Amino acid sequence: MGIKDEPKLIEMARFIQFMMILAVVAAGDTSVCAQVNERVKNHTEYLASDELEGRGRGSTGAELAATYIAEQFRGMGLKSWKRDSYLQRFDIPGLEKMESNVVGYIGSKYSSDRSIVFTAHYDAYGIRKKEGEIDSIYNGARDNAVGVAALIELARNFTKQKAPRYNLVFVATAAEEFGLYGSKFYLKNPIFPTKEIIICLNIDGFNVSGKRQDYFVLPRQGIDFLDEIQSALKPQGWIYNSPDWEDGLNKSFDTAVFLEKGIPAVTIWTGDRKKDGTQADPIPFGPIHSPEDEITEHWNWEGVEEHLQLYQLLANFFLENPDGIEVTDPTLFSQN
Repeated sequence: MGIKDEPKLIEMARFIQFMMILAVVAAGDTSVCAQVNERVKNHTEYLASDELEGRGRGSTGAELAATYIAEQFRGMGLKSWKRDSYLQRFDIPGLEKMESNVVGYIGSKYSSDRSIVFTAHYDAYGIRKKEGEIDSIYNGARDNAVGVAALIELARNFTKQKAPRYNLVFVATAAEEFGLYGSKFYLKNPIFPTKEIIICLNIDGFNVSGKRQDYFVLPRQGIDFLDEIQSALKPQGWIYNSPDWEDGLNKSFDTAVFLEKGIPAVTIWTGDRKKDGTQADPIPFGPIHSPEDEITEHWNWEGVEEHLQLYQLLANFFLENPDGIEVTDPTLFSQN
């Protein structure tokens, strides 16, 4: 090549440099994803361990879980709901020991009472009667140790962003499995006024099936903002794909407590469509609410970080678009 080829050489060099930068960024992103996935895995392994004995009502295991979550919140710098404690204690009729929500928040950069609330219940069924060869500990790995692990890391992600436009509240709820007591208590004793809650984004179960392309929203009935959710997620390649059977779960999550009071609330699950659009093979998870709900070799953690990003995208969307979303039929979620 001669002098006349110099512009081509410069252009080629710039292209190579650009591709190298992309490779470094991609490697960095991959590394960050791996770190997040590993942290979620570590949280889940502890919360679902036999040491915590299924995190049942009024148990030492539940106390250990609450303490662990509070320490995670403290370590990442979340503000505590009370000056000296992240634990929001409350009584349940018939139980001697008090239960504890774990509540931390990131304050608004403005003086605002508006908030987005993130919830995930940390309780499970504890220790029950042994059946056959299966042990008697209901570890609650998918329901909902992994959801709480995701809540912790979602909070960590938000601490790395600029101060939010509105307050972000993170609530690990107690006693969900036996009457949604934790979420009920939080709504009676919120950090910021109930009427100023923009939306509750609940995590109950999380993607441990590998990378996925589709998602569904619970509930899809009684709310008017499914289009907004799809608008927020479609640019990132997420495909809305809600199955009919989900309508039977309207009252099954902490979201029902919010929705019954007219406060927008959703839980987001990933589906079974792989990134290439093909159907994933069924994964033999142990059934929830049983001693078989444990971490196994079938769990695939690779999709965890993307599921976290989905929640983060939604939260950022509603931080910028907080108005005009409504619960159109609160009676669908009545707890009476």
